[in-house]
Amino acid sequence: MTAVQPIDPKYFRAFKAVDRSGSFSEAADIAAMTQANVSKHIKALEESIGNDLFLRTTKGPVITEAGLKLRDYIQHFENLHADFLVDVGNTAKEVKGTVSYAMPASCLLSPHFPMLLERRHSHPDLEINLELTPTDKVFERILNGRIDFGFVTKKIDHPRLEYIPFCKEEYVAVASPDIDLKNLNSDNLLNYRYIDYPGFDVYFDYWRTHHFPDSQHTQALSLHCAGNINSIEGAILMTLGGLGVSIFPRHCIQQHIDDGKLVVFEQANSEPLLNDIYISSLKSDQRPYRVELVISWFMDMVADH
Repeated sequence: MTAVQPIDPKYFRAFKAVDRSGSFSEAADIAAMTQANVSKHIKALEESIGNDLFLRTTKGPVITEAGLKLRDYIQHFENLHADFLVDVGNTAKEVKGTVSYAMPASCLLSPHFPMLLERRHSHPDLEINLELTPTDKVFERILNGRIDFGFVTKKIDHPRLEYIPFCKEEYVAVASPDIDLKNLNSDNLLNYRYIDYPGFDVYFDYWRTHHFPDSQHTQALSLHCAGNINSIEGAILMTLGGLGVSIFPRHCIQQHIDDGKLVVFEQANSEPLLNDIYISSLKSDQRPYRVELVISWFMDMVADH
């Protein structure tokens, strides 16, 4: 019988970088290694395990069944290591490992992210991996084990998911002052031009349902778009430039409203449109300490404000 070679954890960083990026060249940047060393470390892992971890294709590396099992193994290994440090009383100084989470790009413009970075200074060995992605993609990443938790703008019923209420977010339709928003109504909703960006469709559906519930057949796909861009920051600039109307979380554009550069659509006798934001994760009796710690930081931020 051939002896099983031990798996050296020093190679895990390269594997995680390739798994995350789907590219050996991008993995080199993520892992702060040369591409040659990334390939060398992956090869060493494959020799130890006796299976290919990635199929090398013209479109980039594709993870194999063995690679998926190694992904789970690494996650369990890091969880055990972190929890061991907690058990021996090193939580004050020795919080180590990676916490991965995802959220819609609008959340990056909230005060919570800078506050997280400030908390992170107390734990220099804690690695924070953040992905900016729409809510539906956040759910996918939680369910396939790519992230520890994520911020979502809605709940979905799923037996493996649980939710922690985080905060409320207000959505507003805005335009530059030279666009007449005062006369916007359900009859002329489609006469306006809009600025589209990732997440706009979700915000529009919430906003339309709140202000014009009788226009249920009008969806984001129904709109005439004057511009489409792949970032919320770019959409804000296009709206400031007078290209069209868009809908944003208020916290992303409040300064421009205060400065008079954007005007808000207001409807008589209408309450603000507030939507619940949740922290979602897989159901678990006990999360790794480092994950609980980061989630607790976010909850402390809400409590302080």
